[in-house]
Amino acid sequence: MISEADIAQALQQHLAGMTDVPAIAYENKDLPAGTARPYLVVETVRVSRIDRTLKGGKVESRGYMQITVVDAVDQWAFPAERLADDISERFAYPQSLAVTGGRVTITKPPAIQQGYRDGPNWRLPVRIDYLAT
Repeated sequence: MISEADIAQALQQHLAGMTDVPAIAYENKDLPAGTARPYLVVETVRVSRIDRTLKGGKVESRGYMQITVVDAVDQWAFPAERLADDISERFAYPQSLAVTGGRVTITKPPAIQQGYRDGPNWRLPVRIDYLAT
């Protein structure tokens, strides 16, 4: 059975290996004070965990990793969109990552969501759906 920690670790390590990746704020970890924008905020959203077999032992874990590009407001959105495009390319569909006990597969093309203002920040989320088996 694949652990949720191994799933999150595989996805986060894949992101960290991206060329020219800015600073990343992982779950339960703050960025150092004064970190310049743009930076990324990562969340792993677990959706379901099922086992369709009668005997057990074939667990499937579904979820998505949301990577939010955080940039300054009152400037063009293009730089944040380009970074979101780079993230989408890094997690291109179909792609599979090896993890302890199985694989994490990207189940559809990453979705760049609607950007929004959050105080002095412009946030642009990228959703990456996965299935771990």
